[in-house]
Amino acid sequence: MPTVPVAEELLSEAALLARLFPNGGEMGARIRQLDWSTTLLGPVHSWPQSLRTAVSIMLGSHFPMMVHWGPKLVHFYNDGYAAILQSKHPGALGQPAEPWWREMWPFLQDIFEPVLAGQTTYFENGLVLPNRRGSIEEAYFTFSHSPIYNEAGAVEGIFVTALETTATVLNHRRMALLSHLTAQTALSVLPAEAAQHIIAALATNTADIPFALLYAYPEGSSDLQLRAWFGLPPGGPAAPTTLAATNSPEQAWPLEEALEQNKTVLVSSLPDLFGTWPAGAWPEPPTQALLLPLAVGNQPPTTVLIVGLSARRPLDASYQDFFTLVADYAGRALARATALYEAQRLNQRLRDLNASMDSFVHIVAHDLKGPVTNLEGLLKVYHEEAPGATRDHVIELLEQEVHRLTSTVQGLLQVLHAQYGTALVTDTVALADVYAAVRADVADILDQQQGILTADFQKAPTLRYPRVYLASILKNLVHNALKYRAPERPPVVHLQSQRYGQEIILTVADNGRGIDLAKDRDRLFQPFTRLTADGEGAGLGLHMIRTLVRQRGGDLQVSSTLGIGTTFTVTLLEDPPEPTV
Repeated sequence: MPTVPVAEELLSEAALLARLFPNGGEMGARIRQLDWSTTLLGPVHSWPQSLRTAVSIMLGSHFPMMVHWGPKLVHFYNDGYAAILQSKHPGALGQPAEPWWREMWPFLQDIFEPVLAGQTTYFENGLVLPNRRGSIEEAYFTFSHSPIYNEAGAVEGIFVTALETTATVLNHRRMALLSHLTAQTALSVLPAEAAQHIIAALATNTADIPFALLYAYPEGSSDLQLRAWFGLPPGGPAAPTTLAATNSPEQAWPLEEALEQNKTVLVSSLPDLFGTWPAGAWPEPPTQALLLPLAVGNQPPTTVLIVGLSARRPLDASYQDFFTLVADYAGRALARATALYEAQRLNQRLRDLNASMDSFVHIVAHDLKGPVTNLEGLLKVYHEEAPGATRDHVIELLEQEVHRLTSTVQGLLQVLHAQYGTALVTDTVALADVYAAVRADVADILDQQQGILTADFQKAPTLRYPRVYLASILKNLVHNALKYRAPERPPVVHLQSQRYGQEIILTVADNGRGIDLAKDRDRLFQPFTRLTADGEGAGLGLHMIRTLVRQRGGDLQVSSTLGIGTTFTVTLLEDPPEPTV
């Protein structure tokens, strides 16, 4: 005969729970074990069928589900939802909702109100801020709330179906940042520019990165310099403009550990170390930061990226992996920008070398023309003269010109070595010695023009500079002063020097015809440019001087008044003394 079920009223509470909810995994067992007479719902014998059915459906679902029942919305939930509750499990079972969700109760009330009025709600990837691990955290859910009707047709409870999508939302957001970082830095052609673009990309995700500081070694410095930042005021306690690479009690960021060991370093208790922090994406300030050494190419790291951690996310494996990718992407961006910068520097160097070669060719033509012309003239006189004293004198003059030509060639070779890598001889040169050689060179012209050439080098008698450059500068400027003299008066040319630290200011002033600078300033220093048809020359002297001087960090400027005269001012940057061994 078939077994007749025992009447419900004859069953104990435990037996009735076992009959109603025989399955359901861990939560089925906990529901069966709980003494419901001590809860707001009372003994299970008093539960309406609508509640029993709702709990049974919930326990049988493979989706995370919860049931709220009664005016106080007492909790029931299955195994899937237990994983969502984390530290709220198992205490929330059989308890009213509000005390267990106090941190987000206004948010939940706005959801519950329409459901208790008979509506169904649905949210996809909605932001929820629960306290499931001892602090409020950023979390995302796709969830639905549906009304549960009692036997009288009134809404008595709520069905909740939820899927936590926090990992999906965060991964999408973080991948978007990495994509943005790549796009931002793709066209960076300077390391400093790449640093700015890296920080700008990180600033698009302040929920994950509340602040960021990028420190790098400037060329020739032993301290790291703040290159880019966001979220903290530069120069403040947490973002000093420079940081020493070695740890010290005054320096809270442990750069030495990060750089020397090339590893990520976690720094905790930020408010204790640095004091008050500015507000970020969340009300709570960050309390932790990571120091990420950035490997630029195959070299040991010389750049550190300091990133703040969200106060509302734990530093779990996914968060750590994200920062590993940030460091990798940022290091690659800096390496790419550094490579582009070095390539540009090399290309510019090659262009400069080509320009220098052009200048050198012009200098050769310019400086050899005079001696060659003189040799041609002397040879012509030699062939026209009969043997005797005059011819012997011409031979002496020829020897002098050959010596002069040899010296010029040697000087030009020195210039060539300087331009293309061979060390140029730098001496402590007495300006008076160079002046004497130039004066001897123009002695005949001075006699013919009844000119006056004077010099005063008392304020800067010597300087460390290539002698051949000084000779070429003085020779060309003095020759120009005599060549472009005023026809109505003898030329007067005065040279003077002054010292300002490592700079020597050399002036060459004349009383010549002057230059209309308003008209001719831009043309004056261009190659193959002559402002008048008087005299000889190819128009290269001033261009050559300015090129040589600027290549060594100096400059050549001019002031002039028509009918009064012209003053050329040469700024020479003195070479440093040889190091003492």
